[in-house]
Amino acid sequence: MSNAWLVRPYPHNTNIKRINEFKSNNMVAIGWPQLNDLTQKSREEIKTILSGSPYNYSGLELGNAYATVDIFVNRMQIGDYLLVPDGTDIYFAKITSDYYFDSYYANDTTGYPHQRHVEWLASCARQDLSKALRSSLKVHRTTADLTKHYMEIASLATGNTYDDSVNINAVNYPLREDFNISFDIPSDMTEVEAKRLSLFFETLYFRSGE
Repeated sequence: MSNAWLVRPYPHNTNIKRINEFKSNNMVAIGWPQLNDLTQKSREEIKTILSGSPYNYSGLELGNAYATVDIFVNRMQIGDYLLVPDGTDIYFAKITSDYYFDSYYANDTTGYPHQRHVEWLASCARQDLSKALRSSLKVHRTTADLTKHYMEIASLATGNTYDDSVNINAVNYPLREDFNISFDIPSDMTEVEAKRLSLFFETLYFRSGE
């Protein structure tokens, strides 16, 4: 199954947006220009690299950084949809390549050597998104998992409308420092349904002693 992801067009320097360059070159990218090629680097290897020189991240900053980079390098796949927000404008794309490293951009001027080719599709206004999807865009990361909104993103990306007739609330719970749980619940959920949901969570697999 394909997934859907958020990619912000502000790699390396949050004051410089790159959406026009991304669209002209049929690509998206993230920053960290002082990192070398991350091809075949695992999540744990990326964490180790970011905790060392020159970035020396630790704590929450490290957790956010390596989760963001890991999504772009390892978790995104060819065929996945991307949502790229630029102010009130929302752009959609489909990933057409694996992760690659372009050393030409590995500097502080451009600063986005970690790239993927994409096919740009449709666009819409932010207000055209459902309330739940707009809420998910509040995450303060360059990349994020939007797969729970896949049907809406796929519909809008292919130029179709999306029926948001079900009134839902998006719930985010910080399970770990670097891992959030996200799920949707109906805004009119009853006490009985809430108890059923809590019983479901109690049945989830866990490792003892932790």
